[in-house]
Amino acid sequence: MITTQELIDKVAFLVNEPGNDSAITLLSEDTRSLSDTIYELLPDAVMSVQNSKHCGVLNPKIHTATDSDITDNGEGCVTVVLPNDFVSLIELRFKGWARPCTTVEPPASPLALAQSNANTRGGCCKPVCVEGVNSAGLRVVNCYSLPPGVAPVVENFVYEALFDPQAGLSCRQWGPLVWAVVYQCAALLYNVFEKYDAANSFMAIAASWCKNGKTE
Repeated sequence: MITTQELIDKVAFLVNEPGNDSAITLLSEDTRSLSDTIYELLPDAVMSVQNSKHCGVLNPKIHTATDSDITDNGEGCVTVVLPNDFVSLIELRFKGWARPCTTVEPPASPLALAQSNANTRGGCCKPVCVEGVNSAGLRVVNCYSLPPGVAPVVENFVYEALFDPQAGLSCRQWGPLVWAVVYQCAALLYNVFEKYDAANSFMAIAASWCKNGKTE
């Protein structure tokens, strides 16, 4: 795990790095105030990287079978209520599936629309998950399909989670995506201090990190 304080320290060092002309104003700021500002910006920085990354996992979280709210809709279709901090799917596997789902289809996609027909919908060899909202207004995934007569049991459910500053990042190492978060947060910080050239430069570096490699 990478703590929030570690991220704050990296961002603060980056913007106050010797020889960085853009840091002059930031150096005059109260240290505690600067840390508090970085703390507030980190969730947005993490979300930006999660939405921009080309590959890899940044903040994985396991949702246990006992935590899963599951409804069997019949004909092999199962609905799973998504956790409140859900960002994107890494892997969802039901008992009886030959392989897991690793993506969630938007409801209007051709593959999602094909699930309304029993002859074209996904099966246990090639399951499909479709994003939706249940009658209570909660975000769900509708999963197609389970083998006949098999009870809906979640074997594995891993997802990208929203960043919780009190918990830090759950990835195990300082890979490219973590550095993307540091540079993106530094860019947001420079925007706060109206140093737009430095902000744009750091955003470009963050985007480069998002393209190059994995973090797990």
